[in-house]
Amino acid sequence: MKTNITVRTDIELGVWQGIGGAITEAVAYNFAKLSPEKQQKFIDAYYSATGADYRWLRISIGSNDFCLAPYEYTKKRSLKDFSIDHDRELILPMLKKVVTKKDLKIIAAPWSPPSCLKTTHMTRFGGTLKPWRYGRYAKYIRKWLDAYAVEGIKVNYLSPQNEPHAIQKWESCIFSYRGQRRLAYKYLARELADYDLQILLWDHNKAKFEQVADRLLNGKYVTEFGRDKKVAGLCYHWYNGTYPEKMWAVRQKYPDIMMVSSEMCCGHSSYDPKNWANASNPYYRELLSDINTGASAWLDWNMLLSWQGGPSYCGNYCASPVIMNEAGDDFILTPIYDALKKFSQMFPAGSKVIRCEISSDQVAAVARKVGKNYEVVVANVSDDDKNQDVTIRLGGVEKQVSLKKLEIKKFTF
Repeated sequence: MKTNITVRTDIELGVWQGIGGAITEAVAYNFAKLSPEKQQKFIDAYYSATGADYRWLRISIGSNDFCLAPYEYTKKRSLKDFSIDHDRELILPMLKKVVTKKDLKIIAAPWSPPSCLKTTHMTRFGGTLKPWRYGRYAKYIRKWLDAYAVEGIKVNYLSPQNEPHAIQKWESCIFSYRGQRRLAYKYLARELADYDLQILLWDHNKAKFEQVADRLLNGKYVTEFGRDKKVAGLCYHWYNGTYPEKMWAVRQKYPDIMMVSSEMCCGHSSYDPKNWANASNPYYRELLSDINTGASAWLDWNMLLSWQGGPSYCGNYCASPVIMNEAGDDFILTPIYDALKKFSQMFPAGSKVIRCEISSDQVAAVARKVGKNYEVVVANVSDDDKNQDVTIRLGGVEKQVSLKKLEIKKFTF
């Protein structure tokens, strides 16, 4: 069956701000194993204009599943013992090397509040923030932002809670929609009023994205404290599906908000070149679909993991675009990295995005305006081995193309 792509030159979706990834303690641990020369090579692979040209970075406020062991910045409700000294060994040295390379947009998110502020007195296995500790938690986040700013790390966007509806065996915390609104609009917006920083809510999957948008962008605290003052929009994860129809519905209903894909990864096994080549498929499907439904930026998860997919103190191993070469002082650029680099070169940050209407989910496409011309990037995202035949229409012009499995091409009109 042939796929039809219609480029809607009358529907502009804003400016594409580029791709990025996350630096966790696991990433920093692996990075520290490399020689200075290899570290620079790694940074260039991700951040140079001739590499993957990353423009975004995600970091964790406190520990998460990709750490050597759980840790906290404070054990006291008063926050008098607050310290980021733990991060000085691995995380901050890598961050400083990366941010001096390029002016990046940074998103920060906690996986859990400190245990002393939670009902369970544990950072792991869910739990909730004590209802009377919202203000104290906002001050805790402010302390972290201030401490990182002193180290030269300026955060542009804050997600108040990673995966707020998930109970995990690693750091996690449950926030209702009302709790997320209360924390963001009332306490964080007030505590961070003088900060050049915006808030992105949700940071979880997209299966109920329309409901999520309605519940987080409306209701108590929103009307009282104002969405536009501090809350810029929503960020989300890939793990339970792409859901382009839900994304597009939210984009049409809330055209002024920012939507950012803040986490994706594939694989829970050791390195296998064949399997990871196939992992390009969901990456292309997610990346192109998100941009075509209004996403402003897109971030992968860990940037550098071991051959096993870690370290992860809780055994939550996964794939990363670049993995350590266990045989020595080196790393391997996987097919996932190749896919991200190829797309970034074809569809660079700063592109003026134009909407594509696509008749099949076997093909993904994005379009951009370049001067008086238009460029369309098309990828075969089918799980079948056969070619995908495509007709691209822009005005009265048609192009007939055939794409092999995992193939991505750019066409100019």
